[in-house]
Amino acid sequence: MASTPTNTVPQHTHKFPCSQCGAELDFDPAQNALTCKYCGNVVPIPTTKVAIKEHQLQEGLLAERAEGWGTETRSFKCKSCMATIAVEPSVVSTECPFCGSNQVFALEESSKVIKPESLIPFKIDQDTALSKFRQWLGSGWFRPNAVKQIARGAQTHQLHGVYLPFWTFDALTSSWWEAEAGYYYYETERYTVVEDGKRVTKTRQVRKIRWEPASGSHQQVFDDVLVYATKSVDQRILQKIYPFDTKALVPYQPQYLSGWAAEEYQIPLKEGWTLAQQIMNEQIRAACAQKIPGDTYRNLSVDTAYANVTYKHVLFPVWIASYRYRNKLYHFMVNGQTGEVQGQAPISWIKVLIAIVIALLIIACIVAGLSALSSLGGGGTSALLLPLI
Repeated sequence: MASTPTNTVPQHTHKFPCSQCGAELDFDPAQNALTCKYCGNVVPIPTTKVAIKEHQLQEGLLAERAEGWGTETRSFKCKSCMATIAVEPSVVSTECPFCGSNQVFALEESSKVIKPESLIPFKIDQDTALSKFRQWLGSGWFRPNAVKQIARGAQTHQLHGVYLPFWTFDALTSSWWEAEAGYYYYETERYTVVEDGKRVTKTRQVRKIRWEPASGSHQQVFDDVLVYATKSVDQRILQKIYPFDTKALVPYQPQYLSGWAAEEYQIPLKEGWTLAQQIMNEQIRAACAQKIPGDTYRNLSVDTAYANVTYKHVLFPVWIASYRYRNKLYHFMVNGQTGEVQGQAPISWIKVLIAIVIALLIIACIVAGLSALSSLGGGGTSALLLPLI
């Protein structure tokens, strides 16, 4: 499946005006509903009986799929990190939530993204995310003082709530493995050493390995193997805010995107499946290695067949912040479902050096104290022995 399909489904324009004052309603994570920031009106999102579907992979690679976000959006592309962000149509310019760049331009035409069919709504609101950001960035003795000032001065506009695209994959796997199983055994070995100028023969036990062929099978079921479909964020940080509880997925409704940005996927389905296989293969190989008899093994090979492979295109909530310190960009993320926080922060090497010096001084004091105690102990023993001589 290409990231920009050729066939389109007409998009319907959905706006969510407030019934009391006419302003636009935004999704509020704290209330899990649409709210009006002007008059406080709260409008529940209607429940839907639409089931979250698992799509067959082979059909998904070939079949046409519904496109768009199900609501009117305006797409911006960042010249710096190349992310494509979908926002409300009233937004005429924006700062990139991924890299903080202002080099963002509007696309003349809406991109033809495959419409997600499920998502996890934001549970962590902006105030909570900001508090977690300040606490994380401002904590730690090794943080530079200037960075702690950045933490104290952080404002809500520096945090961006974004729905990031993901693929999930299910599969039933059957694997056949072959390896050489190693069994430890010991032999007595004679060796010669020189003691007191004389050659002496001694014996010792030497461990050796007996190798035998081994093989077997392994079946494993995978459910919701998670593959990020974004290239705009630091993927090491992104994976550290895992997991997302996919049991909390709800059918996609455009109301959840009201007032929020959503990134279009940059990793298409075919590439996502390749990444999912790598994740599965690592787990399968580890499981097969556990089945090899003996004490050790070598030359393990695993051949795996995949059956009933299905996928979903989903959106997960993430709060993203970026800040600059000494002309270097640092990134920070909050899991919008669980509140897990991860990010990058500089270290004050002056404070590290001070800590090392303090540690060395403490060690020196301990050594000096032990030496003094040893000297006192020796003197006391001599004093007790002298009258007996």
